[in-house]
Amino acid sequence: MAVKTIAVVLVAHGEAETSGFFENYHVSRHTLDRASTVMHIPPLLRQAISVSSSLKKKMRAGSAAGSPQNRLTRAQVVSLQEHLDRHRASSSGIRFEVRAAYSASEPYVEDVLADTREYDGRIVVPMAPVDNALICGVLCAHLADVCTPRELARNRVVGRLWTDGALHRAYLDHLFESGRAMPVTKREHNVLMLLFHGTIIRDRNGAVPAFHTGHIETEAFSGRLTSVIESDPRNPWGRILTAFLNHDVGGEWSTPSFGDVCKTVGSSGCRHVSLFAAGYFSDGNETIHQATQLAASKPSFKVESIPCLNDSPAFSSYLAGKVIGATSQILAFSGDSRSIAM
Repeated sequence: MAVKTIAVVLVAHGEAETSGFFENYHVSRHTLDRASTVMHIPPLLRQAISVSSSLKKKMRAGSAAGSPQNRLTRAQVVSLQEHLDRHRASSSGIRFEVRAAYSASEPYVEDVLADTREYDGRIVVPMAPVDNALICGVLCAHLADVCTPRELARNRVVGRLWTDGALHRAYLDHLFESGRAMPVTKREHNVLMLLFHGTIIRDRNGAVPAFHTGHIETEAFSGRLTSVIESDPRNPWGRILTAFLNHDVGGEWSTPSFGDVCKTVGSSGCRHVSLFAAGYFSDGNETIHQATQLAASKPSFKVESIPCLNDSPAFSSYLAGKVIGATSQILAFSGDSRSIAM
């Protein structure tokens, strides 16, 4: 039986790993150029924002040398590869090759997709729990543009993860079974704050965005996670709150914002606040500074920052299951009778 090679491409946003001006400029410019495919951002404004943000990061290099996101995505690749190598059936004749790709930094997702075009199958996994136009939308449009119908049949883009009960269980395992210290004060004094990427709700003119922002899905995901955490007997938190990390430019954004929730917590009588960026699969610039910000504003609080899923065993096992499922679909669609299971 001939061995078939399946490429597994983990697609993260991608961030600058250093405080270098040019690295940050290129990441910012790629981010804005991609965003401009679904919303109007004038070229001169993209240029100005990229220069300004890169200068700011260069100036604060002493306290923030760079983002860990790309490094963590590479660790996710290694962990997933190990899971697939360890659990796949040896008689299946399937070899997996897991690769990292980024939307805004090298290696760019378009280049990795081009490099894996001739593989027997390809599974693209956006590293975000909620789909939107800038993630799955752009990826699917790119694949449709560059692939023939025969090639598209060998591709699967993994989506709608926010609805998956198996992902919710992976979150619970990550929170409660990782050996992390949990709050020790009375339950009513403990707050868990679930952080999600904010989305624009209305532009400056009051118009609803014409593209899929993922806001409705994010709210549903937040509600479901809150419910499963609250009902778990291991839960040490008396209150679970949702907060959105917004950019606060260009119009009205998701509510409640992180700043507003911090004010609410400050007057609630709590003593221990745990921050968990549930809307992200890996820590990055948007998640790593929030605990410091809250602790500085509320020095009487014990503030704990729980890492994102990152390369946790629970998450890697979950991703392996999604990859196996997508591989089975590709094989069945091609008429290949071999089977593969975890």
